[in-house]
Amino acid sequence: MGVRAGDVKYKKGQPYVAIAGTAQSTGFFDTIYTVNDKAHTFVHPDTYRPLRSEKYFDENGDVRSYKVDFSPDAYRARVEKNKDTRTRTFSAAIPGQTHDMISWFYELRTMPVFETGTDVSFYVYDGWKLSHIHGKVVGKEDVLTPVGWFKAWRIEMQRDVMNSRSQRNKEPILKVRDKAQSKATLWVSRDQNRLPIKLAVDTPLGQGEAILIKLKLSKP
Repeated sequence: MGVRAGDVKYKKGQPYVAIAGTAQSTGFFDTIYTVNDKAHTFVHPDTYRPLRSEKYFDENGDVRSYKVDFSPDAYRARVEKNKDTRTRTFSAAIPGQTHDMISWFYELRTMPVFETGTDVSFYVYDGWKLSHIHGKVVGKEDVLTPVGWFKAWRIEMQRDVMNSRSQRNKEPILKVRDKAQSKATLWVSRDQNRLPIKLAVDTPLGQGEAILIKLKLSKP
């Protein structure tokens, strides 16, 4: 897996930063479950809120894509879903502070208060499910990675799947549809960068882990 952020650019006077993510299976895993996923998120450089997200999933022969345009002031997201040569367009009611699957982490990195006991909470939507990701910073840990030791914060997180019902010019009415659909532990560095160091996610097949193996910081 890899994530890369670009420079600030403008379109029709609107500033944005493009963030690209990829996930591809290799080795033995590729022979039993092939994965080739791509993601592009365009975020506002001041708020870290997504303006648009484009996701392409190719997982074990199941191919689908989503394009989502976010309108936070209208509490709506416009979606174009493509699957099996069929295209479907629709809109969904979302909270005004909604992120996509990439942008929420950039806001987490810039939270003004970050210490043991800090609560974290984000709504995330990518064209299929509206999720509430929430958790707590539970303490400090030292984490060994292929690029060395990091002093890290440990964050215990949970994802609830939500139902939303629109209200005219108001935040939608939200209700939990599937509580604790997944749980995860995230480690971020304790320096000002709050880099993603390690992620452990509980899945039906067991716990999956991701760990930092390569890093290139942007220049000031």
